[in-house]
Amino acid sequence: MQCKMMRTRVLMYSLLIATATGLGACTRTIQSTETSIPGAAASVRADAPDAIGAVTGKAAVDGFLKAVKAQDLQTMSAIWGTTKGAARDQMKRDDLEKRLIIMQCTLTHDTWAFLEDRPRLQTGGRQEFQLELVQAQRSAKTSILTVSGPGGRWFVEDIDLLPLKEFCR
Repeated sequence: MQCKMMRTRVLMYSLLIATATGLGACTRTIQSTETSIPGAAASVRADAPDAIGAVTGKAAVDGFLKAVKAQDLQTMSAIWGTTKGAARDQMKRDDLEKRLIIMQCTLTHDTWAFLEDRPRLQTGGRQEFQLELVQAQRSAKTSILTVSGPGGRWFVEDIDLLPLKEFCR
């Protein structure tokens, strides 16, 4: 139940931010989420260039934020997911891209840093990372929740976007 509420929170904040700021403010050149890997699954090797997820929760956060900075929706879609795997394998493409664009806009940053050396452990083996993102003269603290999925790969499951609402302008 708590997990479902967290996923709902990301969607709710995403829709709230999109309504409040308008998606026009987030228009950027981005890469597509289209993938040539039909039904990419957990059998993908950890060292393969097209691997989904990450080897650790911390690596998932790092890879996701690097993809945000590079405006790479395809990589974001390979790292965002649940215990079932990458979101791109569980959602309709249109819905996936809309959510990723909102997250990309909201998480746009110049620099970021982990605020704690270790993640906070949550129910179901999830790991919550405390972060600070900096964008121009703004800074905000937020949290990102990661979860282990198929094949022991880690995915970004939930992001507290509310503290970052001023980032998407």
